Amino acid sequence: TVGINIDGSNRVDYTDNNFIKNGWAVKVLGACYTNTFSRNNFLYNSFDISYNSKMNDNVFDGNYWSEYTGYDLDKDGVGDVPYRPVKLFSYIVNRTPETIILLRSLFMDIIDFSEKVSPIFTPDNLIDANPIMRRHQ
Repeated sequence: TVGINIDGSNRVDYTDNNFIKNGWAVKVLGACYTNTFSRNNFLYNSFDISYNSKMNDNVFDGNYWSEYTGYDLDKDGVGDVPYRPVKLFSYIVNRTPETIILLRSLFMDIIDFSEKVSPIFTPDNLIDANPIMRRHQ
């Protein structure tokens, strides 16, 4: 299942949405520029964001991510560590759809961890700099 499949979408504000238990919450295809995703809840999706390019001009800011494992030392409700919503495994599945059978395997966890430590294939600037620690109501 796909929550939002965008292709050729420009200057659209995606705000106050709940993406819950989707295969792909947001699937971004080609020619999508200057879109803004803010105040959304991304809850228990297999892939929160799927991207088929290394270039990003879209903004993700102030969203809640159930996969976020950061911390909030100053207790202001905003995570102190930016969140990278694109997993390397989603990039692999975009290129080779048959690899979806490895979705819940140890192999997937190792790949995603390695991309988190050293992002090579996912867009460098595709981050939520202000991830929210609690769900938006």
